[in-house]
Amino acid sequence: MLAIGDKRPTRVRIELVHDQWQGERRWVAPSRLEVRWDDRHGYIELDRKKRAVSAWDPSRLDRRTAEHVFLKLVPLEIAEFNADSAGTSVVYDVPALAQLTGLTQDELRAAPAYMHEQELTVPWPTTERIGRAVAASHPHALLTRIEQEEREANLHLLQGVTLTDFEGEDHFLSPDDARARFEQRQKPYLDKLRDWIGLERADDLLERRDLLTRLGTVAAVATEALDVLEPSQKRIVSKLRNQLEEAMSGVSALPPSN
Repeated sequence: MLAIGDKRPTRVRIELVHDQWQGERRWVAPSRLEVRWDDRHGYIELDRKKRAVSAWDPSRLDRRTAEHVFLKLVPLEIAEFNADSAGTSVVYDVPALAQLTGLTQDELRAAPAYMHEQELTVPWPTTERIGRAVAASHPHALLTRIEQEEREANLHLLQGVTLTDFEGEDHFLSPDDARARFEQRQKPYLDKLRDWIGLERADDLLERRDLLTRLGTVAAVATEALDVLEPSQKRIVSKLRNQLEEAMSGVSALPPSN
């Protein structure tokens, strides 16, 4: 800054020192000056770090997946997805995030991540590693969302669906149109979520869920049959109930809560 003007609104005179400006001087509003000249080195270094951590350009689908996984599985006091075009994230508690994901603190701090004001900003590759790690270790909440959307989509593919636009008008989509919409919008996202969980693991979990659901149905039928028999066969029913309870001990048809 070379001088301060005496007119209102106040202006300051600056000199542009980069070679491309060849010493050009301008009058500008003070609000355009981000730091004092004496603080320029720290400001320039922080800007360099920000540029380095923002050098990636993940797809919109990848960013949407990361945002959903972070919101669903990562507490906000531990870390947060920035939802910017570069796919960066900010970590508030590195040890807690390491424990949640199974990644080491060194992996979370891998360059070009940088610490500023007690917050660690990480690039897209680290964001993706965090998302994949936490999705693989805590998959059930994500699988519930996948299954719910696929059940709804299946109905729409059979019956069509009525959608309401931003202006409140209803539009009916035929089954063929609903299929095209699902293939274009939902399926890639659901497939990406499955990929972050781990396809093989997701399939195993879904198969296990199906078996547990069937087992729960069998147990319910058996219990109902015992209820019917109990008035006339109390001793036998009591014995069978004990055997059923022992067989079902520790078995849950519901996924564990995370």
